[in-house]
Amino acid sequence: MQQVTNLKEIETAVNQYGEIVVSKNSKNNVVVMSMEEYNKIILREEIIKALKKSEQDIENGEGIESDEAFKKLRQKYGYKV
Repeated sequence: MQQVTNLKEIETAVNQYGEIVVSKNSKNNVVVMSMEEYNKIILREEIIKALKKSEQDIENGEGIESDEAFKKLRQKYGYKV
């Protein structure tokens, strides 16, 4: 395990290895990662949440057929196909 003692070393380690797990008393307490990686994780979670909601909507009989959805989007945004 790599020991890091200052902020510059942490930054270098994150750039080199990605996520860094900080442990205290043999327990993982903190994860340090780049903002870019954090934003990717948050976006991924938001997409998964939206997809799950969409699946629930479909199961509940909500929503519209894809042809109708694309037609409405083309009308709204002025796309011609």
